Amino acid sequence: MENIVAKSQIHGNTLAPFTRGLRLFLIIISLLLSQNLFSQNNPKAEKEFKKALDYLNKGKEDKAIESLNKVFEIAPNYPDALLCMAEIYYNKSRDFDTTKLKAFPYYKRFVDLHPSFDITAHYRLGEFYLLEYNTKKAKYHFDYALANYKAPKEQEKIDRTKRKLEQIAFIEYALENPVEFMPNNMGENINTDYDEYLPTLTADEQTFIFTRLIPDTVDFGLKILMVEDFFQTTKLNGKWEMAEKMPTPFNSLDNEGALSISPDGRTAYFTRCNARDGYGSCDLYYSERIGKRWTEPKNMGQTVNSSSWDSQPTIASDGRTLFFVSNRRGGKGKNDIWYTYRKDNDKWTKPINLDSTINTPGNDMYPFIHPSNTSLYFSSDYHLGMGGFDIFYSNIVDGKFTPAQNIGYPINTSSDETSFIVSPSGKKAIFSTSLKDGIGGKDLYEFDLYEKAQPTPVVYMKGKTFDKFTNKPLAVNFEVKDVDKNTLIASSSSDPLTGEYLVVLPLGATYALNAWAESYLFYSENFQLKDISNSNSSQKDVYLIPIVEGESVVLNNIFFETNDYSLLPSSQSELNILLELLEKNRNIVIEISGHTDNVGSQEYNLELSSKRANSVKTYLEEKGIEAIRLKSKGFGQTKPISVNQTEEGRAKNRRTEFKIIKK
Repeated sequence: MENIVAKSQIHGNTLAPFTRGLRLFLIIISLLLSQNLFSQNNPKAEKEFKKALDYLNKGKEDKAIESLNKVFEIAPNYPDALLCMAEIYYNKSRDFDTTKLKAFPYYKRFVDLHPSFDITAHYRLGEFYLLEYNTKKAKYHFDYALANYKAPKEQEKIDRTKRKLEQIAFIEYALENPVEFMPNNMGENINTDYDEYLPTLTADEQTFIFTRLIPDTVDFGLKILMVEDFFQTTKLNGKWEMAEKMPTPFNSLDNEGALSISPDGRTAYFTRCNARDGYGSCDLYYSERIGKRWTEPKNMGQTVNSSSWDSQPTIASDGRTLFFVSNRRGGKGKNDIWYTYRKDNDKWTKPINLDSTINTPGNDMYPFIHPSNTSLYFSSDYHLGMGGFDIFYSNIVDGKFTPAQNIGYPINTSSDETSFIVSPSGKKAIFSTSLKDGIGGKDLYEFDLYEKAQPTPVVYMKGKTFDKFTNKPLAVNFEVKDVDKNTLIASSSSDPLTGEYLVVLPLGATYALNAWAESYLFYSENFQLKDISNSNSSQKDVYLIPIVEGESVVLNNIFFETNDYSLLPSSQSELNILLELLEKNRNIVIEISGHTDNVGSQEYNLELSSKRANSVKTYLEEKGIEAIRLKSKGFGQTKPISVNQTEEGRAKNRRTEFKIIKK
């Protein structure tokens, strides 16, 4: 009989060895036999039963099942054999799959014959009834177990049973209040007879990557090794093409899975297990795309990775915050969600465990941070749910996670629902599950996400970056901040070969965009994304000007109090970019000029513009720039760059500039 060995990221280290539960059971059986609790009066059946126990002790499970079936042919209601067969099937897998379900009739027959003997059998019958939402029968068996467990010795079992009764109440509510859900199988270009899961999607929704569990090698026909590989597909005329294996350096001889692609599609974070340069059983790695080629993956280092299991990364759209799953010390449960932050020096911080609104004593896994950075979706087997792994979501408000919300029935079922992601628009969701119309194993499904569970929608701005004089592609750094909140939204860079870039922006805010490169003047822009109607202008090419005398830049992200010259805190990002430009180019001298619209007297506007220009000069001097390199001048309303008859034109005329007057 072939032996299928799966090396999977699906549940990480949550699979419990079959022998662990079985050994405990064998101790119980030994006690039963020694104490002669059940009088069998059937030597032939007893002999066959002892043979089954002997097979189990030798690890010959299939032979033991054969012997137990022979026992039932002789004595259909042999109690010890019923309990033994139930335990074998129950402990065969972690999940309530078809094999585990075979335990149900044996537990039921045992409890029907001896209702007061085995409390655990009652508890497990409650689990089985809960799978089919038979809450009345499930409650009966859990109530029995709860009434008979003895505190404090069995306090853990008491607490576990109380949670099951809470789960029953949740299931009854969820069944009465279903959410909208019409899943569509993503089709044969993506799904196969094997398991597909852990999807990731670029912000422009043109590239889709997922993990597939496939057979790798055959060893003399005795052992099939199942390994995880990455598959990728792109859209053509609005439809996904046939998925193909990702190119080198992915899908190496090492076991790899759980990939998260950055919104711009240029950085991939993923898991590699049992690697030579690893620190634990599974580590986090990253690779960057330059042009059409991916760089050799690098381990994220010992600061991020542990000596334990680290997997299932998801990168935020700011490019700096990475969430992942680990069973390392310091967590709240078996598998927890952690996060790390990339500092300005490109070093990652020591991972931090998410608080108890997310992490539980159970398994909290499969995180997905939406590109809006406002909603985290994940799967948990401990938060109240329908059973197995359920999908939950939490919103991020003022830097804190709101209590996790179950996404609802029938999205969640008594089976495992995992690998959940949401499109940038927030309207579509994709996840991995097993449904009746599936192609095989776990398939990827897409559906319209109901409004309450939708995150803040985002749009993307993409284009290319060039040298303004030569029109050649240019490697440029980008930073986008929310002006009102003065928070970083995105940090990215353009492709050094093609100049392509993409940044993701949530709707409903005013943004400050800065772009800069070595030996160039930086680019500055200020714009609004207040509603979906103006989000279609997503294509923008950026041209940077080399540092030459006479060239000037409008500082679009320098802000002052109304009718005042005090700099607002939201100006700091752009001021620091200007500061860095002056620090790296110590020979240049600049003139900072202030300008106003035509509202007010010429004398007032001239004075205000002079003071504003001087405020910028003073800031730079306080940061260490020599005064001799800085000139400031106010021009008032004398040099408009737009008409003053409209608010839009007047806004353009109210500006601060700097010009290179000496290089």
